[in-house]
Amino acid sequence: MIVKFQQIKNITILGVGLIGGSLGLALKENGFKGQITGLGRRRETLNIALEHNVVDFATTDFKSGVEKADLLIIGTPVSLIPQMVKRISEQAPPKKPLFITDVGSVKTQVVREIDNFLSDQDYTHIHFVGSHPMAGSEKTSVAEARSNLFNNAKCIITPSMCTSPTAIQVVKDLWEFIGGYTIVLSPTDHDYLVAGASHLPHLIASVLTQTTQSVQTKSLRALELAATGFRDTTRIAAGSPEIWRDIFLQNSEFLIPMVKSTIQTLEQLSTLLTNKDSTKIEEFLAQAKEIRDTLQ
Repeated sequence: MIVKFQQIKNITILGVGLIGGSLGLALKENGFKGQITGLGRRRETLNIALEHNVVDFATTDFKSGVEKADLLIIGTPVSLIPQMVKRISEQAPPKKPLFITDVGSVKTQVVREIDNFLSDQDYTHIHFVGSHPMAGSEKTSVAEARSNLFNNAKCIITPSMCTSPTAIQVVKDLWEFIGGYTIVLSPTDHDYLVAGASHLPHLIASVLTQTTQSVQTKSLRALELAATGFRDTTRIAAGSPEIWRDIFLQNSEFLIPMVKSTIQTLEQLSTLLTNKDSTKIEEFLAQAKEIRDTLQ
């Protein structure tokens, strides 16, 4: 019985994009001696993963990608994760222990669905624990993968009441092995916190891009004048629409109140501008600067 990450010999990465690819490179960079298998739908993507030495073996055959795995990491859009766990569980060898984690940005609904499925079907040899590395880029291709992506990154582990202590330890060891440090949160606390730290910023960057697009004179568009500030502020809006659509919808319970709070803050600022209240405007900006300056 595997009880720690050091005993893992075969790792499968389902969905070899930026995160999955960087994970494969990081494992190799940090001395993982076992086999890393890439599993996906597109042979072209898997070939790129092989060319970049991200994985040792690649396949589009689901059963082949699952059957030897001791640890399987799911790197698909969040809406697909529960059905991937179901499919993995149905095709994995019976009674052979298998640890599964994911890299998704939303947890509550995902973990609930997976726990219900695994407990109903009595898959006692399947051990799932959610995880979320707070690292990434607006790029999504495996060609952009890099081995240092997780260095000093916060990697959140989201166990439930159904999660075995062994699974938690194996997944914690995984992220720490490749340079991250782990934080354990409940799925609900995770979703609430990342709604503010990750999901709301992406939404606002997208809104800013859309709003600025409409600003123009007869001869020039505002976007043609956009420089470093605009590019830095809106960089994340270049992320995958498919991935972020799923994230927004899955975490709407926490995201909607934050959107409403943002609208309220903008309305208050609009009032200050209308009243030309220079003192309050400066106080607002100073407070924002003070908060931003605390970030490392």
